[in-house]
Amino acid sequence: MSKDPITDEDRLVALASIAAELHAVMNVAYGVSLAAKNAKVISAQAGEKGLGFQPITDFIDEISQLAINSVNHINDNALKLSKIAVHEQRSYDAYKRFNSVITKHKDAKFLGSLDPAMSRVESHMIDSFKDFKKSMNDLFMLLEEMNEHMLSARAIASVSRIVTSDAQEFRNKLEVVASNLDNAAVFIKDKVSDSYKHLDRVKTLTRAQA
Repeated sequence: MSKDPITDEDRLVALASIAAELHAVMNVAYGVSLAAKNAKVISAQAGEKGLGFQPITDFIDEISQLAINSVNHINDNALKLSKIAVHEQRSYDAYKRFNSVITKHKDAKFLGSLDPAMSRVESHMIDSFKDFKKSMNDLFMLLEEMNEHMLSARAIASVSRIVTSDAQEFRNKLEVVASNLDNAAVFIKDKVSDSYKHLDRVKTLTRAQA
């Protein structure tokens, strides 16, 4: 175990930063979902000319819903991580207090009576540390999943541009939908990348202190 765990401030700043990134992602994801619904209306208006684009709108809507669900899962995991961090810090503080008493009064006659309590506190501290690392890994996986969704979104946007070529007078409107999807995917990927950086800083410190 380390000499000092990451401070609550380090953790909470990182998690708050991730929450801010995710708030922006959620807003964009809702915007994409709305755009997909508008695209369905445009495709219906285009009739046969818009038939090729109609399945694309379903994919766009699905991707946006996946993004929204992913943000919710990541938020839940980040909240769990913050709670574990606080619990670990408390366990560590208790461990330090016990250790300080033992060090200062090492010749005390009944000092050995503290051993069971000391062992329990140390066990809680180690378990919390392990839980924290596991939750961090889970959060990394969720961020990676979000990143994969955005790669799919960019691929769909590329296909959308090809399909819109047959939509004639509706082409411009549908191309706007495709461009908006691509821009949203790039934006979300950037936010996921920023979240990686915030979390990776905590993970690096955790690894150094393990």
